[in-house]
Amino acid sequence: MNTANLTSNLIEAANRAEATALLIRANYKVYRPEADDNGEDLVLRFPTGELVPVQLKGRLHVEQQKYYGKDIWMLFPCSPWSTTDRRTWFLVPHDDLFIFMKGCHGHADGFAAGKWSVRTPSKKQREFLMQYELKV
Repeated sequence: MNTANLTSNLIEAANRAEATALLIRANYKVYRPEADDNGEDLVLRFPTGELVPVQLKGRLHVEQQKYYGKDIWMLFPCSPWSTTDRRTWFLVPHDDLFIFMKGCHGHADGFAAGKWSVRTPSKKQREFLMQYELKV
């Protein structure tokens, strides 16, 4: 399949479908709000019963102004989609991820606005993220 021709809306829809299937298989209940308000793309009921708002991303992303202090979780894959490899997905509280990423990149000019995004996490980032891996 040639994914180069997919629009960002189609990529987001495909990511949502892929993530939703994994979440359901991992015993989460997945709800979609009628509108994306305050970054809530999904609402998940954890197997423990806890309800949490979730922002779905196509890559690791933190953003202080939009998400920090709002108890939102980030859901994202570790790599771009591939026809040959199964992707690992992570479900992590934004604020925990933000604090970790600030420790890694807070000195960088790109982090000055309180934002950081990376397509494929580094080895150090993956080591941190392993505790949040979505396991089926």
